[in-house]
Amino acid sequence: MQVVDVPIMTEWYQNEILRLFTLNNVEEKKNVLTNFKAKFGTLDNNEAEQIARGMQYELIYPLLTSNDEEVIEQICDILTILFSILEPGELYDRYPVESATLITNEDANVRLLLLREFMRIALHPEKIFYFCKDTTLLISIVNRIGDNNLNVAQCAMSIIKKVGENPNILRILYKGMLLRTFAKLLQDDTVSFRIYEVIVHIASTSQDGLEVSAESGFLNSLINLLENEDILLQLNALEMLTQLAVSKNGLNYLEQQEVISKLVQRIAQVDENPLSNLLIPGLMKFFGKIAYHWHNELLSKYPVVVSTLFNVIDSEDQTILAPALDTLGYVCANVEGKYALQALGNAMPSVLKKIAEIIKGMPTDLRIRALNSLALILKVNKDEQDNKILFLTKQWFNSLCDDPLGMIVAICRQPFADIRRAGLEVLAVISSQVWGQIYISTYPGLVEFLLDRNIEAFKECKDVKYEIVECLSQAERNIFDADTMQKFKQFVKEGPFFVDVNTEVAIESAL
Repeated sequence: MQVVDVPIMTEWYQNEILRLFTLNNVEEKKNVLTNFKAKFGTLDNNEAEQIARGMQYELIYPLLTSNDEEVIEQICDILTILFSILEPGELYDRYPVESATLITNEDANVRLLLLREFMRIALHPEKIFYFCKDTTLLISIVNRIGDNNLNVAQCAMSIIKKVGENPNILRILYKGMLLRTFAKLLQDDTVSFRIYEVIVHIASTSQDGLEVSAESGFLNSLINLLENEDILLQLNALEMLTQLAVSKNGLNYLEQQEVISKLVQRIAQVDENPLSNLLIPGLMKFFGKIAYHWHNELLSKYPVVVSTLFNVIDSEDQTILAPALDTLGYVCANVEGKYALQALGNAMPSVLKKIAEIIKGMPTDLRIRALNSLALILKVNKDEQDNKILFLTKQWFNSLCDDPLGMIVAICRQPFADIRRAGLEVLAVISSQVWGQIYISTYPGLVEFLLDRNIEAFKECKDVKYEIVECLSQAERNIFDADTMQKFKQFVKEGPFFVDVNTEVAIESAL
């Protein structure tokens, strides 16, 4: 057995990198780096770890300031591999000054290399306190949120979001120079919403996060953008506030600040102000997310939102129809939302007829959105199914049109993957409910269609069809005959992508 001298091996790798200083030809440099990676890839874990730990990175860092972008990119690839072997924070312990300096390197690959290393620290529960000790480092990372390179900016945002989740470090972010750094970046229109995204994330994470974000004044600045004359700015602000509203603390805060009531008023006055129409998609998404997470609050406190939602769908205004369909799906996504809409009398059966019209005759993208909404409207988890809710979903399904299952089956036979899948997903929802299984069992040719693997070309459709057959294989007794149940179970056993070899051979012979 050959004994490997790790110190000598480490020296060889170190010297290979340093040899780049002596070379002027870019191709020669790239060959050295390619050879380095190839040889390093043959090492076992123990050897790789000792070499990564034994490298003198301070001798390598000057190479990262060269003008050869391709060479820098390859060096960054190698350093990424070496750094990943080290413990989070180990590199920063050895080279705190160099690490902080390289965050501002001219090359985006270098900036990203160091930020990813700091992300490893941020993700480590016992190492994240490095950031407490070095506010200068935090300021450098916050400044990178304004980076021209989006990957660099997003990595910096992820680090600060993670730091903001920690209650012991949280308040440091909103003090002194760090607070002023945030404020300065907010003055840049191209960067401000990156900062708002970080602030909203922190505010959504905990009550402490919400309090310090509110105290900083940044949340109020975001809310004030809803009154800006620029509709695009209003929509962007609404998008950010939507993320805040899905947390209970965030929703309460927005209610206290009267943000919700003002947005409800805008929805109620949509016919009076033409510009409000431009905001409707964002408003629908905002209230849709609230409905998904806090349906009781929406339906009991702000019924005008639901009535406006129905009016939008009834009007078939294609510019705002898609978010309205999404929102209705969110409202109905759980049993409580379904019962709340049932209490509105004929409103739901009426809107379901409109949905059927959209599915039959609108442009494809809206037909898909309508099918996705319908799937949420009808969906009931197995553990929540009882006679009452199943009676309601059956009633709603029947309200669609004279032959609702025929309409869905026709969609499932479409030759285009996106709409075909949307139809199959509706079929999957009803296949998990007893009444749906009965409908499927009596629909001519539908069982044969579901069991025929040869007519399904799209992977995503095969997945959904498998889900349908799996539901049917668990149907109650006497819905399907014994032979059909056996076929369902065999289909499930074979998996979604089974290919019958005999069928394949027969097809090849025919060709």
